[in-house]
Amino acid sequence: MKAESSLTVQTSDLAGYALVAVSGSIDAHTHPLLAEQLEQAVTATRLAVIVDMTDVRFCDSSGLNTFARAYLRADARGVSLVAAGLQDRVHRVFTITGLDYGVHLQPDVETAVRWLENGTMDRQPERSP
Repeated sequence: MKAESSLTVQTSDLAGYALVAVSGSIDAHTHPLLAEQLEQAVTATRLAVIVDMTDVRFCDSSGLNTFARAYLRADARGVSLVAAGLQDRVHRVFTITGLDYGVHLQPDVETAVRWLENGTMDRQPERSP
C-alpha cells in the first residue's frame, strides 16, 4: 500500500512580505493546496512572496508548474517571488528546468529578506554551478 503524500502550508506576514512556509512533498496530490496559498499570498502583498522551502523534501513537475503559474501572477502584479531554503534535490530541479530565472532562489528566509531590502530584486543572484 502506497503511503499518502502530505503537505502543510502556512501563510503569514514577515516585515511586509508574504511568507509561505511549506513542509512535506509537493506532488500531483498536494500541489493544489500550495497553489491556493500562493495565490492568496500574491494577492495579499504588494512587495514580495517568500516561500520557505526548508522542509520540502520532494517537488515534482506539478509543483514546478505551480511555481511557474505563481511567478506569472506575481510578475503581472509587480510582486517578486522568492523560494528560500531549497534542499539540494529540490534546488536541482528548479535550476535544471530554468525556473530559477523567474523564481529567485535564496539560501534561507533571512537572506531572502536582506536581498529584497537591499534593492537587489531586479538582479537574479548568481546561479550555483
